[in-house]
Amino acid sequence: MHLYTTIATFRDLPLAELAKSKLKSEGIYCILLNNNHIGINWLASLALGGVKLQVKNEDVEYAKTILSKDESAVLENDDLEFPDIEDNDICCFCGSSNLEYIKYSRLSGALILLTQLPIFFWGIGYKCKDCGKKQHISKK
Repeated sequence: MHLYTTIATFRDLPLAELAKSKLKSEGIYCILLNNNHIGINWLASLALGGVKLQVKNEDVEYAKTILSKDESAVLENDDLEFPDIEDNDICCFCGSSNLEYIKYSRLSGALILLTQLPIFFWGIGYKCKDCGKKQHISKK
């Protein structure tokens, strides 16, 4: 008798990891099969049958219920805007407070499209409109 049951299959690894995170946040232990193979060579996904998400037999119904919930309303939240540049943020090169916000995730997306490699840059930065220099700020 098997201890685990496959409740979902995914073509892509990020979606499988997202589903796994959602289940783990609810306290359900789960595992992914074929994730290493597909992570290295995503073209093998169809040949291997995709990334399989498995849970314990006693958690199958609860896990399916959790994964079937539609939480797209969270994405429609109007509070997801960029933070304003604070008054005390100044350029470390020239001392000017005339700064522009830089979103590094756009750069990451462009590099992924161009190189087909998973290159991720996250964070925030500012570009001084007076001297033109860029600075990366890590805020918590």
